[in-house]
Amino acid sequence: MHPKAIAFLKRIEKKYSCTKVVAVGDLVDWSAISFHEKNPSMPSASEEFALASKQVRQVHKAFPKVEFLIGNHDALPARKARVIGLPDECIYNFKDLWQLDGWNVHPRYAKIFVDGVQYRHGDSGKGGLMAAHKNAQAEFCSVVQGHLHSQAGVVYHANQRSIVFGMQVGCLVQHDHPAMAYGKVYSNKPILGCGVVLNGKTAIFEPLSL
Repeated sequence: MHPKAIAFLKRIEKKYSCTKVVAVGDLVDWSAISFHEKNPSMPSASEEFALASKQVRQVHKAFPKVEFLIGNHDALPARKARVIGLPDECIYNFKDLWQLDGWNVHPRYAKIFVDGVQYRHGDSGKGGLMAAHKNAQAEFCSVVQGHLHSQAGVVYHANQRSIVFGMQVGCLVQHDHPAMAYGKVYSNKPILGCGVVLNGKTAIFEPLSL
């Protein structure tokens, strides 16, 4: 997590007098158990869990009530368990594991609606460039999503009857951390920031100034 992330989010919350917080995942990385090649200099899974827990507690303290959508990194323990045939019942509940009292945790691939706007992690449906815009067209409603670190911003789409938007909210990673090394092969780099939706009609992407 970028060291300025929480202060930035609180500043945006105050600026717009936000009444609801939706986190589209990923809250945690789970680099140690990812499907990517492992960096031997990185913390073990146990050490990463302890470090991540400290950051999660900071986020939880700053935002005690959140609608949270589990992302593909958040779901890595369950994904790894399925590889060896363990059912979901054997995996610790995400909300309990990270002590997220007050958060409403939605399963991976869930879609929730607030003021008619669909929120999703972004690892399902349409992908590629302007993924949120394409998903808004496909869903016939405005869509907010994350997942794609190097995409951020808002695109509106209108027909004769209505107007909708697709918003990519970027991410808040520390992009030069070794855990993000797998992204070095890509030309596009993470765009840091968050999104704000006003009354379900207007979408604003707020970049994090480095």
